[in-house]
Amino acid sequence: MRPLSHLTHPDGDIAFHAFHAFVSPALRVAARGPLLRARHAGRPCGAPTGSRWCADCEATVDDLLMDGCKRLRTALSKEVPVTRAGQPVREMALVCEHLLSPDAKEEDSISWAPRLRETGNIVEPAWLRAARAQLVHYPLRHLEEQTRRADAVRRGASARPDRDLRQAAWAASLREDPAGLEMLIVAVLRIRRRVPDPFQVPDDIRERHGLTRTEASRRLGRALSALRTANPGFFTANIEAPVGLELPAAPPDGPAGQDHARATLARLLTSRVNEPDPHATRRKTYRKVATAVCEIGIGRPADPVAVATQDLGIAPELAGRMVRRLAVLVATAGVDWTDRVAESAETSVR
Repeated sequence: MRPLSHLTHPDGDIAFHAFHAFVSPALRVAARGPLLRARHAGRPCGAPTGSRWCADCEATVDDLLMDGCKRLRTALSKEVPVTRAGQPVREMALVCEHLLSPDAKEEDSISWAPRLRETGNIVEPAWLRAARAQLVHYPLRHLEEQTRRADAVRRGASARPDRDLRQAAWAASLREDPAGLEMLIVAVLRIRRRVPDPFQVPDDIRERHGLTRTEASRRLGRALSALRTANPGFFTANIEAPVGLELPAAPPDGPAGQDHARATLARLLTSRVNEPDPHATRRKTYRKVATAVCEIGIGRPADPVAVATQDLGIAPELAGRMVRRLAVLVATAGVDWTDRVAESAETSVR
């Protein structure tokens, strides 16, 4: 038996073992959703072997447990946290009061752990509801956003990319196009939040600037090209690396950038006239995917990732990377132009 009263033990190791036994199961259940969304785009998290999570998520939960135990022990030493109004946090005071009571000496922390995981109900002790609020839910209130930011910084990305784009001296040229800047900031933040199609311009932004979907896609494409020219390191860390764009190097923004995108798409979508094409099947898939991207660009329903996944037989994640690469090229080359090239190339091989 590991009594709940051990959470108040003077020996920090004994106290932490009891805290871990009591809180860890509930904390892991509650943290799983935010960590999957922030770090794994909703996919399963697991170690190469065994039933544990990946090393990063295990480390995050371990840190949360250490911080939570430290916070509780600080409260037990008569330094109960206070509200903005300067009043002691009632829930934490209630937890401390129970842990210091005679009852806690007879209660097993391992036996009470499953009840801490359950949803609160009116028949459970008030101190248990308070423990769930203060030791499980309170530490996780900003976990998803904090994890995204920490992971981004660790790979060399900006902690506040929106602030950098609005204020940094190197981004001054990007701010000459307010619409492009706003779309660029949204795209960067959507990439960090692992939105499935981060380069699709939201309708409210497009309408606020009086842009059609085609114009908005073209402006975003120019903004992306301009960003890579202005700060290649920022572009790689905040856009290219997290989504695996692996875009070919582009000339500066403007006609040269558009020419580059069109030449790249022409190589991907079309075959040379009267010559055998060993990649004809793959080019056909590229055309189907590019056409689906164009459909989205003009506001029609389409699923280019599903097309790539089915036709190429690749994993959805890899298909998503290919679609994002094509989407940037399409936006820079022009939706209408790309659609015409894809249709013409498809007609010529029938």
